[in-house]
Amino acid sequence: MKINDKAVSEAIGFILILGLVLTGIALVTLYGYPVLVKEQSSTDVKNMERAMIVIQNDMKSLCFKNVPYKESTLQVSGGTLEVIDAGDYGGHITVSNGTDPKEYPLGALTYRSDRGTEVITLENGAVMTRQEGAAGSAMLAEPRWFYDEPTKTFVVYIMNITTDEPMAKSGMATVRMKLNSSNTQAMPVSYGNKVTVRYVSGSSGDHSVAWENYLTALGMRKTALNEYEWNTANKPVGKLIIKEYEIKILGI
Repeated sequence: MKINDKAVSEAIGFILILGLVLTGIALVTLYGYPVLVKEQSSTDVKNMERAMIVIQNDMKSLCFKNVPYKESTLQVSGGTLEVIDAGDYGGHITVSNGTDPKEYPLGALTYRSDRGTEVITLENGAVMTRQEGAAGSAMLAEPRWFYDEPTKTFVVYIMNITTDEPMAKSGMATVRMKLNSSNTQAMPVSYGNKVTVRYVSGSSGDHSVAWENYLTALGMRKTALNEYEWNTANKPVGKLIIKEYEIKILGI
């Protein structure tokens, strides 16, 4: 009796093809999916970096252009946007003309990625980024501090973020804000005294490296941990002007 093995050949062929298909799917899942997730996370972070800079520009309009109210709609993808009141944040900047130190609390807007370790923070008019659990930070968009050499004036801007209640949002968000108050102080700097700045990080993480890079590039000299003084030997300061703005976040 002759045995017909055609069906056996077709079954073996089907098994081989199915094995190749399953192997391909496994390889894509093993190697391709993490790459896709990483690329999506990177895209989300880049979008939030641009969104934070837009919010920073809105705050500048409130402070410097006498605009009473601003709002921006943005897509918060792959993470959460949080508003932290100055009273809960814990971060502050202390500025002194050599005799009269002034401490200014800071609030913040913070984005934390769900897919990665990226943290983006808008604090005191600066947009900064860092990695959760890692040392170091970088400033993506700088605040507006400056030194006017003809008048020997050092101008410091303080942008204090406040809110009535804790806020956090994912998905579509509309950041609504207004300028609550503003105040300008002109402090003379006596001969021999030095303008000093001390920075303390808040609950969104340690951004001391970003501030160190910014302040030293501005012309200040680091004298201790998170403490800086103006290089009076080359550019003496005769007057210190501190412009303080309180920005209230009404909702997101």
